[in-house]
Amino acid sequence: MYLSRLDVRGFRSIKETTVELERDVSVLIGENSAGKSNVIEAVRLLTEPLDGRRSRYLDADDVFRGPDCSEAILTASYRGSAEDLSPYQHAMAADLSEARFTLRYTPPALDRLRGQVQWVAGNGADGTDPQPKARERLRHVYLPALRDAARDLGSGAASGVRVIIESLLSEADPIRDADRQPNARQALLSHAAEHLGEIERHPVLARAAERVAAPLKRLTRGAYEQHVGLGFEAMSMQSLARGLRLRMADLGLRPREIAESGMGYANLLFIAHVLTKLEAAAEADLTVLLVEEPEAHLHPPLQALLMDYLHDAAAASRTRRLDGQWRGYVQVVVTSHAPSLAAAIDAGDLVAFQRRPIPEPVATPSTDTVEPAPGFALEPAAADWARYETAVVGVGQLGLPEADLRKLNRYLNATRSALLFSPRVVLVEGVAEALILPAAARVLFAAGSADLARFLGTVLVPIDGVDFEPYVRVLLTSAGGARISHRVAIITDGDQQNRKKTGAERIANLNSVIGGLGAEGHARVFASATTLEPELLAAGNEAAIWAAWRKQQPRAWKTAEEEVEAEAAGLARSTKFASRMSEAELRKGDFAQDFLEAAGDAWQVPGYMADALRWLTQEATQ
Repeated sequence: MYLSRLDVRGFRSIKETTVELERDVSVLIGENSAGKSNVIEAVRLLTEPLDGRRSRYLDADDVFRGPDCSEAILTASYRGSAEDLSPYQHAMAADLSEARFTLRYTPPALDRLRGQVQWVAGNGADGTDPQPKARERLRHVYLPALRDAARDLGSGAASGVRVIIESLLSEADPIRDADRQPNARQALLSHAAEHLGEIERHPVLARAAERVAAPLKRLTRGAYEQHVGLGFEAMSMQSLARGLRLRMADLGLRPREIAESGMGYANLLFIAHVLTKLEAAAEADLTVLLVEEPEAHLHPPLQALLMDYLHDAAAASRTRRLDGQWRGYVQVVVTSHAPSLAAAIDAGDLVAFQRRPIPEPVATPSTDTVEPAPGFALEPAAADWARYETAVVGVGQLGLPEADLRKLNRYLNATRSALLFSPRVVLVEGVAEALILPAAARVLFAAGSADLARFLGTVLVPIDGVDFEPYVRVLLTSAGGARISHRVAIITDGDQQNRKKTGAERIANLNSVIGGLGAEGHARVFASATTLEPELLAAGNEAAIWAAWRKQQPRAWKTAEEEVEAEAAGLARSTKFASRMSEAELRKGDFAQDFLEAAGDAWQVPGYMADALRWLTQEATQ
């Protein structure tokens, strides 16, 4: 059983969207203020906290600010086997494929203080939930982004430690005597009481008690004289756990207080502690672990290990069978801004969020002069309406060919996975273009200009080849009218890359893919006549080009220059240059670095590259 889908309407930044979640782990990625945390908040409202201490309730500020939104409606759909869903028969959808619960919130009227909350089970034909207790079997644990692991693993961890100890004791002594506590449990408490009793009898503690007793004796001797002793709390499993502290250190060293460890490792210990507690307690059919920005304080290798651990923990919860009444499943939903974390999981587990601009509302003149009652406000004016809404694209729901998904999982390293975080992306063939393009933007656009700012907010991805199609499909496939990116520039060479397909054929094929996705307004291919370096030469950068060649081949460069410059200007010259560069086996990345060093800030950007940059940095439209 797992939370398979969230339908959210009129909630915070979300006017209306559907979020499809994976069974074990889903990672919500995207730009700031795109709505990731609002989806986390929706799950918190639709499920009960595991510890029963609810701190999140709906209020009027949660309703999307728009002319046609007067309420917030949150729906959670759950999938699973018939056995898993048996406690939720009253909430089954019409096709019996999933259980469904809807939370509807209507803000208070102008003369009221409280809004209206309504729960609906199933299709909601009668608008009620006849068995609200069933929803208590669906819970969550929420880990906010700004966690203080050292604090949370202090005395606050006692309940988790107690649950883990009790679980281990139950495994050690599964048959409970009806007239007394289990033997293993009593043995532990007796052991603790015996050793703590030895401490209580230490002479120093006895003298400390006498110091306190002296003034107390004087204060109470005129009534009922009191006596003082120092000792530990009456021994119980709760008091024992409260006195324990989780400690940690490098392997081979004696564990120390958590505050003495690094923040990153403390956060890992905290997450491990939470998952261990979930496994030990398992007091729910499904617990959704909501983790905001788990990459906090973690360097990239630890981020990859964490995601692998979370995935395995969720998968393991589906293989164990509990003897009690609960199913004990765990599902993980993560928000993240870290490309390295996104690269550590299957691409199909990624859900991309973006801000979609809403057209400016047209204010309608009004002659209404009604004044609000004291303490209340009138409906928000058009100027207060939201300017953005959340759009969501789940990579796993794009219907991409399996071959493309396999390629993406191989391609999306920490650098390339950044393309899923930005609405603007430029795809280039290799490292040379990736080095040249940012410098070209600074030549074309004035410092501090909006165009340069938009370029700096663009993700630049070298794909190390010409196989652009998988990237194009994942970025531009529409899901409910939304795409991961709304502007994608593809910069490629127009020369023949292999014997099977010419540059013109590749470009035509790319344009065909873009057209088939209905994304002509969102993507464009910009191609050179030959390759990057000949185009830099043809643009009028001869001095810097030959200086770069001379840097790699101090003696042979002059012969190459004479042969190339002997050709007539135009395509023949560019073709000759490309041929000589290939024969010389120049390192393209080093050549680009040397070119920029020689060119400085004043050089000519090739036309196709300038066109790409100008198109890419146009004002955003959705």
